[in-house]
Amino acid sequence: MKLYHGSNVKIERIDLDKSKPFKDFGKGFYLSDTKHQAEEMATFKSNLFGGQ
Repeated sequence: MKLYHGSNVKIERIDLDKSKPFKDFGKGFYLSDTKHQAEEMATFKSNLFGGQ
C-alpha cells in the first residue's frame, strides 16, 4: 500500500514533536492512501505558508 503526506516541505524524517496537538484525530503524522487528496492538501499549505 502506498501512503501520501500532503506537505509543502520535503520530509526527511517524521518528527512528532512538530505535530500540532489539536488536529482532528490528535497529535500525529497524517497520511492518505489517496494521492489526489494529499496533493490538494500540499497545494493548500503551499498557498497558505509558502513552499512547494
